[in-house]
Amino acid sequence: MEIKTLSAALLLSISYYSQAVDSYIDTPTQKASELVKKYTLNDEADKKEALEGLRSLSTQNPNNVNVIRIYSNVLSSTGDYSQAVSVLHKFNQQHKNPLLMLNECMLKDRMGDYDLSCYKNVISLKRSENAHDIDYLMALFLTQDESFEKEKEAYIKWRQNKDDLDAFNHGKSALLNELFPDLK
Repeated sequence: MEIKTLSAALLLSISYYSQAVDSYIDTPTQKASELVKKYTLNDEADKKEALEGLRSLSTQNPNNVNVIRIYSNVLSSTGDYSQAVSVLHKFNQQHKNPLLMLNECMLKDRMGDYDLSCYKNVISLKRSENAHDIDYLMALFLTQDESFEKEKEAYIKWRQNKDDLDAFNHGKSALLNELFPDLK
């Protein structure tokens, strides 16, 4: 994925997730969104300053899911997967957010540290929430769970647009490399 495309996707995902999680945007989330814009649209000096601002904001707001998500997404977009895992792991030890847990699992997996129990926790949480969504399918796919095909068929029945399922066409390694390319 081209860096400009990655940056645009990052901005869109942050905007979507911020609004999806809360019906309002709190001040730390708003500050994080502004820092991402600064990071995405400016030169290297401003990028470093914005990244430091995000680090500081995440330290000051360790329980703010939006700030943690934004900061870890920016770290991932730069290829700093180990730091992103560290940020996510710290949050996930205190909170049960299946999306951030899934991101942690996938980043660890991408770095060669497959953690089945990490994925199983995501699957368990999704099942307890009765949330049979794309993240649930992703966790099933990445663990090669035997219920993946059955769950995928159930998911398809309720979807008009099936483009999100294209991610499963090329195998686990290709999927992880597409989501988290070699950038460093």
